[in-house]
Amino acid sequence: MAREAEALGFARAGFAPAEPCRDRDRLEAWLADGFHAEMQWIARRVDRRTDPTVLLPGAKTVISLLTRYLPPPGAGAASPVGRVSRYARGRDYHNVIARRMKKLARAVKAADPESVTRALVDSGPVLEKEWAERAGLGWIGKHTNLVTESEGSWFFVSELVTTADLAPSGPGHDNRCERCIACIRACPTGAIVAPYRVDARRCISYLTIELRGAIPRELRPLVGDWIFGCDLCQEVCPWNRFAVETSDPAFAAGDRRFPEDIAGLLSLTEEEFRRRFSGSPIRRAGRDGLLRNACVALGNLGDASTLPALERALRDRAALVRAHAAWAIGRIGGTGCRILAEASESEEDAEVRREITFAIGECRGEAVAPPPPAE
Repeated sequence: MAREAEALGFARAGFAPAEPCRDRDRLEAWLADGFHAEMQWIARRVDRRTDPTVLLPGAKTVISLLTRYLPPPGAGAASPVGRVSRYARGRDYHNVIARRMKKLARAVKAADPESVTRALVDSGPVLEKEWAERAGLGWIGKHTNLVTESEGSWFFVSELVTTADLAPSGPGHDNRCERCIACIRACPTGAIVAPYRVDARRCISYLTIELRGAIPRELRPLVGDWIFGCDLCQEVCPWNRFAVETSDPAFAAGDRRFPEDIAGLLSLTEEEFRRRFSGSPIRRAGRDGLLRNACVALGNLGDASTLPALERALRDRAALVRAHAAWAIGRIGGTGCRILAEASESEEDAEVRREITFAIGECRGEAVAPPPPAE
């Protein structure tokens, strides 16, 4: 079955008995600490997430599949500023991998006509990295990504849970992170609160993709110019010196949908956003989320030439975008003080007014605390 998987475009396949997960206690402790933030779907049906036989009665094997996604140099987003995680620079991996997994499921069925198989691509209720580790494909690093000895960590991980009884692919790897803490040191927001424990509430990937509201003000300067996701913990991992670039056309071509100047994103309408990012993982953030992120990046870059674009964003239909545009203008300063003062006279949203008040103080170099939220 491993050969069939590789023929379909998977880099590697591994097999493990469909037994209860070892990491259930760790998952429950992580949830109890609130580290899943607003991702309530992770907390639902922990039994299904940690026991494949609950997910698929009669399950005997979990097939773990790795798909390379590291694009070749020069195949990333065209914008010189405004970084996008490498995994999001190609087509939406959910759709690409799901189609390949359906073909592999048919191969399993052909080998065992009585078998039933369920495909899971990232969003399914399963601890995919533990299963890949148990299948001998690698180990879970201190940044909680799967790391392989031969190719590092630039992989999508997906699973087929099946009632077919397939031979295990062998013992798992020992954890080879040893005393290395490069990923912990590299995280600007301190999201890796301890080895193998990530607080999503501080993770740049969570803040720029999954979070639907305002990015906490104290974290905005630490986001830098990331506008979708973050790769820092993987970029510094020593094992990624062995990384193999993908030749898969779904992920190797890169994404040219970004303007040369990310300030241009601030003029996107909802319809334009959907059209431009159709078939892209970027759609996950939503139009308002992406523009929010662009505002934060521009504020951190501090280029006064982007003030006209931010001034337009200060009149955006979405309060979320207006609030972060105000923050960015305050960071840049200069003529931004006048822009903010004029906006404060017409702004009706209480939260945006609070952001403008704070930004005016920031713009003037004053330590002005924003008024408390309205009751």
